[in-house]
Parts: sequence; C-alpha cells; structure tokens
Amino acid sequence: MVELASITPGVCALAALARPTAKPSNPGKTVDCDKQESADRLERALVAEIESALAGNHTGFDAARLQSLEQELQPIFATLPRETPGGEQEGGLGYPAARYLLHQHFLRQRSWYVRGLNPAGDGREPPDNKEGLRSRVAGHLLEVMEKRAGARGLDVKMLAIFVATLEHLLHGDERERLKQAWAVHELHPDATTTSQMLISVLEVFMAHYVYISQKADSGYALTLAKALAEVSTIHHVYSGWPKMQDFMWDQVTKRRAAAGGKFSLNDAMLIADEVLLYFQEVSGAMCHDMERTAQSLSGGKQGRVKLSELRSTGDLFREPLEYLVRLGALDHTDGEPHVLMPNYMLGPSNCDGTTSFYDLCCPNACEGHKQQLENALMAAVVAEHVAIIQETAQQRLGSAVPAHLLEHLNELARGNAGKVHIHGLAFANWLHKVFPADCPRPREADFKGMAGDVLPDANRDFQATAKVDLFDW
Repeated sequence: MVELASITPGVCALAALARPTAKPSNPGKTVDCDKQESADRLERALVAEIESALAGNHTGFDAARLQSLEQELQPIFATLPRETPGGEQEGGLGYPAARYLLHQHFLRQRSWYVRGLNPAGDGREPPDNKEGLRSRVAGHLLEVMEKRAGARGLDVKMLAIFVATLEHLLHGDERERLKQAWAVHELHPDATTTSQMLISVLEVFMAHYVYISQKADSGYALTLAKALAEVSTIHHVYSGWPKMQDFMWDQVTKRRAAAGGKFSLNDAMLIADEVLLYFQEVSGAMCHDMERTAQSLSGGKQGRVKLSELRSTGDLFREPLEYLVRLGALDHTDGEPHVLMPNYMLGPSNCDGTTSFYDLCCPNACEGHKQQLENALMAAVVAEHVAIIQETAQQRLGSAVPAHLLEHLNELARGNAGKVHIHGLAFANWLHKVFPADCPRPREADFKGMAGDVLPDANRDFQATAKVDLFDW
C-alpha cells in the first residue's frame, strides 16, 4: 500500500493545481471562478499547514527537525536588521529580511532558487494562472506567517517552521510528480512492476525535471508519448544523463533483493529520493567543469574573461548578448567586453532542474564566505566588526587582505558608526573585489526595496532576464 502520512492539505492543494483543466465551453466567468476557487483552496491549505506546525502536531516533521533548523538559521538571523515594535527592544525579522534569510538558506543548503523568495525576482514567468499559484507558494506561505507574527516580526522558531513546512510541501510534490510518472505507465498505485519498467518510470520522472519544456508546460501532468519524447530529447542534449541512468540502475539493482524482484510505488519513491540527491551532485559537477574551463582562459583565475575567448571554447557559453547584459555579467571597462564569471555562473541559464517551486542552479562559492562571516559576527559587538571581517577574509583567502581594500572596509564601518552591514550593497561590492572569482558584482537595481542598500530587494516579481529566450532545444 502507498503511504499516506505525508499527504497533508497543502500537498493536495498543490497537486490539484498541477492537473490539467478542461477548457470550458463558455469561458469568462467560469475561468475567473476556477482561478478564485484554486486561490482560496491554496490559502486555506497553507493556513492549515502553519496552524498544525505551530501547534506541534504536523505530520511532516518533528521537534528535532525544527531545533536543528533553528541552529542553522541563528547566525544569519543575528546579522540581519530587526523589527523594533516597542521602540527599543529588538523583535524578529520583517518581510524583506525574512524573505532574504529564507532565500539564502535554500540557496546554501540545496542550490535552490525558490520562487517567491529571491530578492532579485524570479528567473522565469509562469505560463498560466494555476502554475502562477504553484510558483508563488513560498511567498504566499511567508505572507501567511508574517500576518500571524504581526508587528513583532518573525523569530527564529517561526522561520524554522517555514523552512520545515516548505520542505514538506516540496517533498510531497516530488512524490506526486513520481505518482504521475507511475500512472502514465498505466500502473495502479498498489501495483508492482519490473526493474525495466521502474527504470522507465524514473527516467520519465527525472527527464521532466531536467527538460527545458518545464519552462513552458504547467505542473507535471504528462501523456506517456510526451514523457518518452522528453526522455529521448534529454538523452541527446544533456551530457549528465548517462551518469543519471547508471545511478538509477545501480539503485534499482541494490533494492531488487529486498523487493523480491517486484517493485512497488513506495520502492520507486525511495529510489527517486536518492536519484534527486545524486542529480544535485551531477549538476554541481557540471558547473565546476564550466568554471575550470573559464579559469583556463586569460583572466579566468580573477573571474573575468574576454567574451570572445569564452565563446571560442565550444558549445557551453552560448547565451545571447542581451541575456548577458540584462544579467549584469558584461564588463566594458577595457573597451572589449569581458564576462564576470560569478555573475554568469549564478545566472538562470545554468540551472538544470526546474520545478514549479524552484530552479536547481550552480553552487555559490560566495555563500561559503558569507556563512563564515555570519558565524564569526553572530555574537560580536560593533567595535569588533572590522577586525573579525578582516581575520575571516584572510583565512578564506589564505593571504592578507590588500591594503586598499582594508581601508575601504574601514570606510564602510566609519559610515555606519562602526557597524558593517554584511548583507548590503556596499559590502557586496567589497566581497566581489576581495573574492572576484567567487562573488558576483552586485547590481544596484537589486537594492531598491524599503530597506534601501542594507538588504537586497529588487522590488519586482521577475528578473530582467526572464523575458529573454535562451535556448531552443
């Protein structure tokens, strides 16, 4: 039998949004009502998820998971600006700071750019209303929690509940997508299948995750013919696919004895969890291969290479010029255009896995530097900021911070009564100069929110690159 313990109201509401809607014979009000009904159902489901989590009886995670998350979130929480509802006593985080913290968490832990959390805006626009609702689930969930927190802001416990709830919802949706891959093979939920058929189910599941048509198709509802066409396409265009196929066979072979040669949907789910984790490794390794290619070029070790040289390396760096300009990855300081590699590598075009809720993108080395700074500054007094940042940066560099950059750091502190806002625009520029191969050059347009240049907030739903057609597979 298929396990149902993790099927909560939020998972069901999101799954319903992924199913195709029959075209009404009389469109207009029917479509509007369907849209409103979907939104209302999602709202009720998210409130139910939060209420059960706050009451301590959520079936998707336990108190130990929440405690672990609180410990993970504490360093960045401690370095962000707080709400001050009483005038003096610090409260929790307001919406911009909370959204930024949550974006950073999933970026660091999973290399996920979660839709609705990215301060720069989402990397793609949804194709229809239902997919729009699915893609906004993280932002909607945060709005529900912010209303619950009120003027005091979101504390670490509530932020941990958010992370655990969203993890549960996304894992539930992954399992619903796998059920769809199982169903298009005409397998009943309680049926068992062979190794060969299970491999086909897993291939359909993963190909639809990787395949770029996800950027146009809603949810995960497929026909078998379309699913197999996606598998065929991804086999030809995605160089990491042979590794994925080998890993799938390896996992199926390991489980064959325990399954008695016949595999259930639960077996498929357990294997799919492992395959998704392995895919993160494959995707990250491909990103590192691209970085090594760029580093072999003139200026590559400093994270800045000529566009013409980058184009000459083969088929990897093929985005249109308009995309690079909108991304902020082009530098014309020397007249001839150069590509800022951290900006390029962290752009949407290098994201492999795509779901309604997030893109799996390249690992961000700069976040490792920032995490070390947060850990070091978590309990520091303002007077210690410069010395701690200097020491931490030198440990990460393996050498002394150049004198002119150290002076720049002191200027940042003097301009803020000794405090350095390590999540702000000026410090992001400083990090880019200290770690040019790891940290992107920040875009001023990403700091236009209510917090000004203290926190990234582009105050827009979608990035400028979202309207650029990238590839035609």
